[in-house]
Amino acid sequence: MTFGQQPGCTITVTGHVFISDTARLDAAGASVKFSPRNTGAVTDSAGNFRMTGVCAGKYRVVISYEGFRTVDTVFYIRHDVTLNFLLFSTSQELKSITITGEVIKRDQITTAIKTILSGAELEATRGLSLGESLKSIAGVNSLQTGPSISKPVIHGVYSNRVLIMNNGVRQEGQNWGNDHAPEIDPFIATKVTVIKGAASIRYGSDAIGGAILLDPKDLPTQPGLGGEVNLVGMTNGHAGVASGYLEGASGGKLEGLSWRVQGTVKKAGNSRTADYYLNNTGYDENDYSATLQYNKPHYGGSLYFSQFNTKIAIAQASVADNETDLQQAIARGRPLDDGFFRYAFGRPDQTVNHQLAKVSGYLDLPDRLGKLEATYAYQRDTRKEYDANPSDNTDTSLNTNGIPDLNFQLNTSTVDLIWEHRPIANKIVGSVGANFITHENVQQGTAYQELIPNFVDYGEGMFAIEKYAAGKWVLEAGARYDFRRLQVYKYDPTLVVEERPVYNWQQPTVNIGATYKFSNHLSADYNFGTAWRAPQVIELFANGVHQSAAAWEFGDSSLTLEQAYNNNLSFVFNSEKLVVEAGVYVNYFHHYIYAQPDLNYITTIEGTFPAFSYKQVNALFEGLDLSINYTILKNLSLISKTSIVRARNLIIHDWLIGVPADRFDNRLRYEWPTVGKWKHIFIEATNLVVAKQSRVPANSDFAPPPPGYMLWGASVGFSAPFDRHELKVSLSVTNLTDADYRDYLDRFRYYFADPGRDIVLRVIVPFDIKRQ
Repeated sequence: MTFGQQPGCTITVTGHVFISDTARLDAAGASVKFSPRNTGAVTDSAGNFRMTGVCAGKYRVVISYEGFRTVDTVFYIRHDVTLNFLLFSTSQELKSITITGEVIKRDQITTAIKTILSGAELEATRGLSLGESLKSIAGVNSLQTGPSISKPVIHGVYSNRVLIMNNGVRQEGQNWGNDHAPEIDPFIATKVTVIKGAASIRYGSDAIGGAILLDPKDLPTQPGLGGEVNLVGMTNGHAGVASGYLEGASGGKLEGLSWRVQGTVKKAGNSRTADYYLNNTGYDENDYSATLQYNKPHYGGSLYFSQFNTKIAIAQASVADNETDLQQAIARGRPLDDGFFRYAFGRPDQTVNHQLAKVSGYLDLPDRLGKLEATYAYQRDTRKEYDANPSDNTDTSLNTNGIPDLNFQLNTSTVDLIWEHRPIANKIVGSVGANFITHENVQQGTAYQELIPNFVDYGEGMFAIEKYAAGKWVLEAGARYDFRRLQVYKYDPTLVVEERPVYNWQQPTVNIGATYKFSNHLSADYNFGTAWRAPQVIELFANGVHQSAAAWEFGDSSLTLEQAYNNNLSFVFNSEKLVVEAGVYVNYFHHYIYAQPDLNYITTIEGTFPAFSYKQVNALFEGLDLSINYTILKNLSLISKTSIVRARNLIIHDWLIGVPADRFDNRLRYEWPTVGKWKHIFIEATNLVVAKQSRVPANSDFAPPPPGYMLWGASVGFSAPFDRHELKVSLSVTNLTDADYRDYLDRFRYYFADPGRDIVLRVIVPFDIKRQ
């Protein structure tokens, strides 16, 4: 990271952050903050950080890492320097260290292969959905349903195989469809960690393909009021986004009390491809959250509430009244007309409301026994899906415009208990925990055919994770045992009775990993983990129209649990001019569940839909993630990221469908540290190449994979002084040449192309109302 105030700011600051006492573990993902520059870095997987373009002067340096006391100190920097920091557990009494309350949340699997998105990289994605914002990470793709719905894909797998932790809580919603994007406002997070591979030991048995951790900005500890406003404007869809927060902290007798309120609004109209508008593709969204926290050196707690509300239109081009029209729409590959722009939209569409309430606390135990943490969260997720034509429109006496065809409400309660024990022999650190979860799903609506039945399920899990450091090695092992019970309330229209099948699953999972530090520049991580996932209700019992996916889905009640065996190996090389991260993986899935196109169509009074059936096979996923950051000249750098996945269906000895194509993302960036009062000035050119997904079985889908494509882009940006802060402005263009293309992972590629050129303006305005 480069920062400075004037020409001649040429000092380089490097350093390393250790945790524990004599064990000296590397602190991957620790926050390093420099004030008054209000900037800093996040340590890499080996605990190293590096900043260039530093001016000589006095700096307040704050080092923070979850579970360890924050270092808050002052340095006078006059020349190149290396700074090493040792952080001690919060369970240790160290009066010489100031407790600031700044905590960076982190996963507890040290040797897991992970990537952290924060700072300028995260700011460059503001205004995008969570799925779209993570596509800049090697190994991560996006599963789409049209231009406004996307969800993350890690190493080729998605949906409930990828667990999302929202502010320390499992995000629970109707996450089983391609059209079910995570109900999360990405603006709440200032750090996003993507764990590649099984993360089940810590986060639950169903984190079979990975985990995404969204962590908010630390609450302030100094008395006063402040905040930030983010503004985003996009030409495609004439989209506008405004997000902001206001936060404060108390002093005196209320020292330790802090709070934040945050909110976001989004609006977009019809999206445009290179050649035509897509009618009925707009969306509206409004979200808000509030946090109240009280922390003392040895105990503390917090309250958190968030609400996410969105209404998303479903493209008219996906609607067909009969089989002939649907076949012609797929063969045509585009709407019948060129469409037009407008903000208003109607059926088909979907509305989603997600509410999350969380209470958490921690306590340092006496006699240096460690620390206890407890969290309870309640979530209510309501999803309503509206078909283009109401199900009961044959009765003209009924006003059905406001009645959804599908109406799901999922109520979830989770409890997490964690004991972080004190170091054993000053070398072994770890934690023991338990998780409890229950779901209750209630369906109402007027759909022609029931898609999923009502159900209640329960889950319990217990885990332990331990780490040992010796010399250049860090060794880690974890074990977990989970129980799951599913009670279904299924109506059989043939027998006119209610069936109540019960499913019970239980299984252990294990994780072992190692980190070896060859030198200050080279390190390696290996992680092996098992994981399992119980089949979802949609996979077991689906039998109906999935409205917003424009598909008919069939489940299979005989499906068994899905078992994964994941191997991940990663190397990191870090020098002054070159940073390389290379990872390979081999993941075997026993009884892998996926939706297979049936290559036929179902016609109902609601229209005609392509049919999909849930199948179970053995599958092998192999791949490569490669990230390169090379400083060509002093201010010129090349950033290159490659993602390659190969997946085979071992039952038919052929390729598996629905797997990302090879992806190559390159960018050339030139930076000026300062020009007058302007700072962090940059200009960047981007090139994305996505190959054709030719590795699919013949005649296995309703339409063949689309051709590969190349997209060009560009961006510029700067920071300028603004009321004791820095105003940040950037302008970017995606699909600069307005190419006509469609992505293989877009379900609606059957009917139309992906969005064309988009010009995006982002402005970040920090402010202080009162600071002491």
